[in-house]
Amino acid sequence: MARRAREWTLVVMAAAAGAYLAMTLFSATSVTVSPFELGLAARPSLRGVTEVSVPPLGRVRAPTHLGPIALSVRVETVDVRDLARLVETADQERLLAELRGRLVMAARRFAVRLLVLGVLGGALAALALPWGPRPPRRVVAGALVGLLWGAGTLVAADRTFDPAAFRHARYSGAISAAPWLLDAFASTPERVQAFSRQMDLLTERLYALYRGLDVVPSGTAQDGALRVLIVSDLHNNPAGVRLVREFAATFAPDLVIDAGDVSDWGTAPEAELVAGLSSLPVPYFVAPGNHDSPTSLRALVEATGARLLEDLAILPGGLLVITARDPSSFRTSPALASPEELAAQSASLEALLAAAPRRPDLLVVHNPAVAERFVGRVPVVVSGHTHVQRVDDSPRGLFLNPGSTGAAGIRGLMADREIPYGLLLLTLVPGRDGGWQPVSVDAVEVYRLESTGFALQRYVVDGRPETPVSPLARPPQAVYEELPLEVPGR
Repeated sequence: MARRAREWTLVVMAAAAGAYLAMTLFSATSVTVSPFELGLAARPSLRGVTEVSVPPLGRVRAPTHLGPIALSVRVETVDVRDLARLVETADQERLLAELRGRLVMAARRFAVRLLVLGVLGGALAALALPWGPRPPRRVVAGALVGLLWGAGTLVAADRTFDPAAFRHARYSGAISAAPWLLDAFASTPERVQAFSRQMDLLTERLYALYRGLDVVPSGTAQDGALRVLIVSDLHNNPAGVRLVREFAATFAPDLVIDAGDVSDWGTAPEAELVAGLSSLPVPYFVAPGNHDSPTSLRALVEATGARLLEDLAILPGGLLVITARDPSSFRTSPALASPEELAAQSASLEALLAAAPRRPDLLVVHNPAVAERFVGRVPVVVSGHTHVQRVDDSPRGLFLNPGSTGAAGIRGLMADREIPYGLLLLTLVPGRDGGWQPVSVDAVEVYRLESTGFALQRYVVDGRPETPVSPLARPPQAVYEELPLEVPGR
């Protein structure tokens, strides 16, 4: 009797172990919850956790339930077009209810899969025992144990699952910015849309203001002049894209140069957020920044027709530009370049400068720490990265930073101090050496979502130091005007 009891105890233990191993080793599957393709899996764990992975951004991990099993959800693909159509749906409550229903159905199918694996694992483990009750009895007993084990584990996870645990989740990778990002998406879309609708009015008023100045605006510079619209750090902000489009249409530059960070996370779907650049009436050139990546840059080129600046480039009008992309733009996710990488980038620029057929007209790099090393050796040096607009006209040379044309993206909307939308309009005339010489810079900052205003500063390039434009203190020479803006929900 005691022997039979020991045998059945071993059968139960083997079946439970087999069920657990089958549920955690063979559970991986893919499900479609439009517009997402999700990979679901159960993993061995001493505590009940749920992990959500969003490659290449990182993962979120939270203790959500009781039980010796971890749940893994991996976003494998996203249909960007379907996602855009869903976001544009007017009835957001119905949309959320529909998505919630799809997720529930996917979770139920996954639970059934785990339960079947538990039954099979328990039966096979019991059958594999070399002794004990007869095989048919062991199989039935093992299947029953697997059913009970699997059902108990799933019921415990379901009854104790707490979504609120994600408020205290652990983040890794670029997605560590998710907490403030979610808050931003919840509170700012209507404000961004309202601001975007004001761009056409703003540029009209700005152009009218130009005409009232005593100096000749760059938009009507003398024949033979070359006008370059300089932007940077869009960070996926559609309102910034709208500003670039309206400004280009109104002031008719010959080309646009972007000093980098068009993207924020370095992923391909982000290109859809700046797809409006495809309708620009002039060529758009980009010197990649540390938030850009090979993936996002390929998607940007495909979606907008933007052209990447590499090494020595001859742009419209014969403008000779020297550049070296930010070292971090060769990586798959945002990062800051190391001092060694920046030194190598500077060395590459030195080699390009020495090999140039003539003195370049512009040097464009994202990081000002690299750009400043070449002030005075090239007529105009351009950088981005800092989100602070800067125009330094000194005897050493002209140094330009447009600030952030996307107002630092979503993070700018969450900042304690407002980051304005910034851009520069550079006017050049033919020089004596066959190149181009800068004659003026028009600096524009747009700020205040609640009450849209702008500051305009004209710089005549003469080698004498001027007070830089800064979002921290409006220069006294600036022309300032506010435009009323109604913000939804205010």
